[in-house]
Amino acid sequence: MAVCVYNYGDETTDGDLIRRICGGIYDSYDLYRDSERDNLAYRMMKQNLSAEKGLVITSTVSNFGRNKAEILKELKWMLRHHVTLAIARYPVTCQIDSMTNTIALKTLINVFEDLMNDPAFEIRSGSNAKGGRKKISFPENWYELYPKWTAKRITAVEFMKEAGVRKGTFYHLVKEYQTLLSASMQTIRL
Repeated sequence: MAVCVYNYGDETTDGDLIRRICGGIYDSYDLYRDSERDNLAYRMMKQNLSAEKGLVITSTVSNFGRNKAEILKELKWMLRHHVTLAIARYPVTCQIDSMTNTIALKTLINVFEDLMNDPAFEIRSGSNAKGGRKKISFPENWYELYPKWTAKRITAVEFMKEAGVRKGTFYHLVKEYQTLLSASMQTIRL
């Protein structure tokens, strides 16, 4: 079973919680960290989890999306793929017993579905809360084009044209993407 700890932005998952859940059962876990810029590590984690049943530990449910709809979609994905989900803010989800965890996850999904139209229940906006110029998102086709470019099947000029970005933006995004790739996942021994 894959054991993943997922952190978004400045959120950190309590080390004691990780040891309590994993201690004695698992000898290591993969730590995935996303910047406030992109959710590359989350997508990598989901790919690793899709091959087998997994355990995901995170500090809060808001790590899974920018709004209620995205979070609900990800919770349903975890339920469909039989992922055990431990959320520090919801201690009942920290039970590794699969039946208890499945019931807690279904309850959480039901609560989110009931609150979807409640404007008083808001998670996190997609706006840049720190101010300044809004960062450019990676183009939709970035994740298809980048491997082609690194394998030299397309040129940088072709990449820029397909992605619809200028030269300066392209090289800025490449640098940031490489940084995200290198820092997004590490394995930690307990």
